[in-house]
Amino acid sequence: MEWLGDFPHDHAFVDLLMSDVPGEVDLQHLIRDTEEKLKLNASSIEQNLRELQGKIGEAWIGERVPSPTECLQWFSQRNLSSLKPISTGYQELLDFLKALQHLLKTQEAREEAVLQLLLNISSQCGVAFPCSGPLSEQAHSPVPPVCSVQDDLALEVQETWDDVRLLLRRHLLDKLQPAEEPSQSGQSAEGTIIGSRVAQKILILQQLSFLYPETEVLVKYQVLQSRRVLGLLRSTQTCSPGGERGFDRLALGFQTASPSFCAMLSEEIHILNGIAEPHSILTFLNQAYLSTLAQELSILMAREVEAVLKDNTARGGKTGKSSSKKSAVERKKNRC
Repeated sequence: MEWLGDFPHDHAFVDLLMSDVPGEVDLQHLIRDTEEKLKLNASSIEQNLRELQGKIGEAWIGERVPSPTECLQWFSQRNLSSLKPISTGYQELLDFLKALQHLLKTQEAREEAVLQLLLNISSQCGVAFPCSGPLSEQAHSPVPPVCSVQDDLALEVQETWDDVRLLLRRHLLDKLQPAEEPSQSGQSAEGTIIGSRVAQKILILQQLSFLYPETEVLVKYQVLQSRRVLGLLRSTQTCSPGGERGFDRLALGFQTASPSFCAMLSEEIHILNGIAEPHSILTFLNQAYLSTLAQELSILMAREVEAVLKDNTARGGKTGKSSSKKSAVERKKNRC
């Protein structure tokens, strides 16, 4: 876990993963490490507040520049809930979305620019886009009765927005597909690569959460990660260099997959920490990793047991036939 020192974020993580049951020395080390990380995070928060105060002070017109505590209170849930997005006219929004739709369909590699533009317009200008539907929804829902020109425009805006989201979704899901499995190595260069990959995945999932509900994004991402886990487990069962068979081959395959599986799990914890709540993280890890591992192991064990039973049945049949032949030969000898 040495790569966490190079993680490109302004906060520090506490390494909680241990290979064995922790002893008293391990717990003392963990407590000291936690205290150090808390101090680092506190210093980072203070520095960010000072920077925020400085930026606000440059544009502040009043007599007194707000303190860092007052700046922080602006982001409280009560203040944020009182903010209302700007209501944009249907025609203006439709023209804008159709321009984005045309750009995405006629120009290559424009997805990142369009995503950044949408995020800026939403966060900086307060423009509200149509309500996000499920990630798996393909705009095939029944069309409500149209009773005015405004209803026509609202429906067309929703359909155009769904198409824009679909084009952007394909781009983001393609980026989530890993080029290679994470390594369990702790080298500094490898750690930098892993840290960069974690930051990139967090950004992609945050962008997807802007386009679709967060719960739907996590469900889709969970499916993708379950496939990765299955791919890893099955790749180690396809062949055995030593010629092992049966349960020996099965055990060797899981032993081979174990380091990569643990590395994937460790990396996933840091990705989810940037986008989900703790209870959602535990549910995700259980469904995508642990349950997938248990189910695949159960299936492979059942296959091996079935193969052993078939082999024993076949051998028993051959033994029975051989015994019958010997008995027949002995009966003939006795008659003679």
